[in-house]
Order: sequence, then C-alpha cells, then structure tokens
Amino acid sequence: MIFKEKIFTGKNGTHYTLRSPQPEDAEQMIDYLKRTAMETEYGISYPEEMDFSIQEEMDFITKYAEDPGSLIISVFEGETLVGNASLTCVLDKQKTRHRASFGVALLKSVWGQGLGYEIVSGLTAFSREAGYEQIELEVVSSNTPAINLYKKLGFSVYGERPRSFRLKDGSYSDELLMVLALK
Repeated sequence: MIFKEKIFTGKNGTHYTLRSPQPEDAEQMIDYLKRTAMETEYGISYPEEMDFSIQEEMDFITKYAEDPGSLIISVFEGETLVGNASLTCVLDKQKTRHRASFGVALLKSVWGQGLGYEIVSGLTAFSREAGYEQIELEVVSSNTPAINLYKKLGFSVYGERPRSFRLKDGSYSDELLMVLALK
C-alpha cells in the first residue's frame, strides 16, 4: 500500500516528510539501513548483513507498494532518509491473517523529535483500515524510550524472550514482546 505523503514538524521545528519510498530511493534506503545498524544495537542486523542489491531493494519497495496488507513509511529531512518503518502480516495463513507486525528505526540525529510517534500512529491507522485485529512487535528490553512510546500508544507487554540477541562482544540482549489489540 502507498502511504499518503504527510509533512510533520519535529519538536526542534524541522519539517519532515513522511511517505512511502519509491524504487528510486533504493540506494539511499540501503545506506540508511547500514547507518542505523551502525548507530545502535537495538536493530536485528549488523551493517555487513545488509548485503542486498539495489535491484533487490527496489523489488522489496515495489512488493510492499502493491500489497494491500503491507506498508512502508519513510521519513525524509529534505531529501535525506532519516527514518523508516514497515508493517506486514505476521504470516499469510487463514489462522494468522488478523495479525500484523512491524519494525521501525530512526537515525540517532532525529531521536526525540516525535517521529516515532508519527510513524507508529500511521502504521496503527493503516492496520485498522487494512482489517488487522492486532499489531505485534519485539523490542530490546533496554530500549526504554521505544517501550515508553509503544505503551503510550496502547501496546502492552505480553512476554519476554531472554537472550534474544547475541552481540559480537558475546553479551546478550533480551526482547520484550508487545501487542496492541485493534478490535
């Protein structure tokens, strides 16, 4: 699905554009994904694991745009990609089509501007329109700002996955499992 473009003013007065990415954004998307992976341990991947081609990223963007049950919202500061979130069905089976899950990441330079709230609110509104009955997510248990945001938006913790991430230094991170009932 395509997200209708929206202009948002951050807490610092900067104007951001929220929109679905286009295939021509693919190279910038790959660079952004690598950068967010370098900036924080909260993501699922390391930068070197972002080894897909520009064509593969273009195909991914197109697939999401054509799928009525999936959505990508990207955030641009001017022409620079600074945030991104994607939502899709947990598993496209009759028993699980009512459940959606998403992931979101912002460059550290825009943390605290209210962009997370805008993106997750957009994903939630889309989920309702798409007929999903609940949204699920996993979040690193030490990511307090994200957990507080999700709780503010009505998500609740329903479990914990211990030692979910094994980091390069040998340490582990736990994940909280959160859900938002839409019906």
